[in-house]
Amino acid sequence: MGIIREKLSFFQLPKEDLGSLIKAFFFFYFVLCAWYSIRPVRNEMAVQAGLENLPGLLSIVLLIMLIANPIYSWVVSNIDRNRVVIYTYLFFVFNLICFFLGWITLDDEGRVLIAKAFYIWCNVFSFFLVSIFWVSMINHFTSQQGKMYFGIISAGGSLGAFSGSSIARYFSTEVCGTATMSDWGPFSLILISIMALMVAIVLSTNFPSRIDADDSLSMDNQNENSGLIAKLIPLKGTIIKNLSIYMILWTALMTFGWMIALGIVQDWSTDPCQRTAFFSRIEQIVTPLTLIFQFFLTSLIFKRLSVGIVLASYGLILFTALLFYEAYPEIMTVLFVVCVLRTFEYALCKPARETLFTYLKTQQRYKSTVFMDTFLARAGEVMGSWFAASGMVLLGLSSLAATFFTLPFAGLLSYTGYRAYQASKK
Repeated sequence: MGIIREKLSFFQLPKEDLGSLIKAFFFFYFVLCAWYSIRPVRNEMAVQAGLENLPGLLSIVLLIMLIANPIYSWVVSNIDRNRVVIYTYLFFVFNLICFFLGWITLDDEGRVLIAKAFYIWCNVFSFFLVSIFWVSMINHFTSQQGKMYFGIISAGGSLGAFSGSSIARYFSTEVCGTATMSDWGPFSLILISIMALMVAIVLSTNFPSRIDADDSLSMDNQNENSGLIAKLIPLKGTIIKNLSIYMILWTALMTFGWMIALGIVQDWSTDPCQRTAFFSRIEQIVTPLTLIFQFFLTSLIFKRLSVGIVLASYGLILFTALLFYEAYPEIMTVLFVVCVLRTFEYALCKPARETLFTYLKTQQRYKSTVFMDTFLARAGEVMGSWFAASGMVLLGLSSLAATFFTLPFAGLLSYTGYRAYQASKK
């Protein structure tokens, strides 16, 4: 009966709220559609740029994130927030147009440079694209409305992610290799991303600003506290310290495994369109699996196993995934392992981490999550990529020995996850 009343109450929303909710739903739909339509291209560009170059490229991403965050914070603080979305997304559209023109006009040597630049750009683009969207939503909806509507809006994003990956797979298999598109290759998907972003820009307009007067952390305070120095403050406290170590180890191990997977994909096919279609297929599978888990299993698993068990299990799951790559270096292994890992991350591990953040004060919560997402996660990626690309050579390890070398780090990942959970109970 509670569920029925909840569904009926949805249709009894004030007209203003219902219109804004529908608009926000499709706004986020097109935002993630824009990203997921080119996400497979990002992965393909990683292959074309050369796997040996990825550590250096990810190091550049880390540096750019350190520079871009204070700039972004200043922009949000000093420009009308209703216009931030428009200006930023138009800037991204301009970038995409430049990448597309560069790809279709340059020779093979120039395309290698484009591939490297695009890979770096995508890693920055993906974060700010979503972050700016939620800044816009927080600026529009009150805290109470956010609790009611943000789940629905997130579902719009999930559908957009599925649509974007489906479009990417269709273009990669049916259009990419045709005579008219052969010179464009996977970059033909940039046109889809541009169109989706333009629709998102149109939908972003005419959202009135409605922030709670008694919000414990206003948008102004958020922006003032989002500088680099302020981000270093949240490392105080047992929960945050353990989650910080957890974030670095998780991204390092995931990146290590992902580079092994990219090597398998590279050996599997030399056709860029076929590889892009494969990356799109992964996204197509992960999104509906995640939604099913979120709707029917996530809360049940948390009740039965607890958040601590979920976090602690990640180390074992990641290590097992690395063993699978070593034992069965086949393309179907990559498909299975990546889908399992991403579904576990999106449906269980990330909600588990967010649950622990609820035990922190609002200001701490905001600063620590931003710091982890923008710096610690990228630092972990750099560590994992450098070990995958050069660490094994320097240490003289075989691929199997390198996999077992990660076991202590996987164990530490599980330990810090459970320690963070225990700290939240005190």
